[in-house]
Amino acid sequence: MRSLPNGFKVIGLPLVALMLVGMIVSGCQTLGQVDIGKQVPPGNSVAIQSGGPHAQTFQTDDMTVRYQYETAGNQLKIWGRTKINYESIDVLTFHLFFLDSQSTVIDKQNFFSFLDHSDFIAFKSSDRLFHRDFKVPPGSKAFAIGYDGNTERTADQAEIDFSYYPFGQ
Repeated sequence: MRSLPNGFKVIGLPLVALMLVGMIVSGCQTLGQVDIGKQVPPGNSVAIQSGGPHAQTFQTDDMTVRYQYETAGNQLKIWGRTKINYESIDVLTFHLFFLDSQSTVIDKQNFFSFLDHSDFIAFKSSDRLFHRDFKVPPGSKAFAIGYDGNTERTADQAEIDFSYYPFGQ
């Protein structure tokens, strides 16, 4: 460490780099928790029932999702099919928000949709399958679905960003 005029000291480059990495990592953790504590209004959630399968439909302006879920202990299995109103989807991430008895978000887990269980790449289809197993966080009484995604840019159409979050306005 070198001293500068007025008593300032120069910190070595490795220490500065380590501090920057720490700030970035802690920032990413905070971003993942941004939805914790938000309220989901009635009608935007599904009560977690034991057993199953329980059939559900989730519909927005962007898509219709027909799915089933079943529970066993603290495990939740969800599977279904999405019919998306766009072609050439580039990215689509679903968010499963676990809610307590007051419809407050207590955990969020992300998952992707797939076409015919192949690797997730830019598909030219609006029909996608998904299947995911989750560990239900303690205190969860319901769940809500959200998503965000975008389409590929084409020669005749700009990229379209689309999203849905189940929180009240």
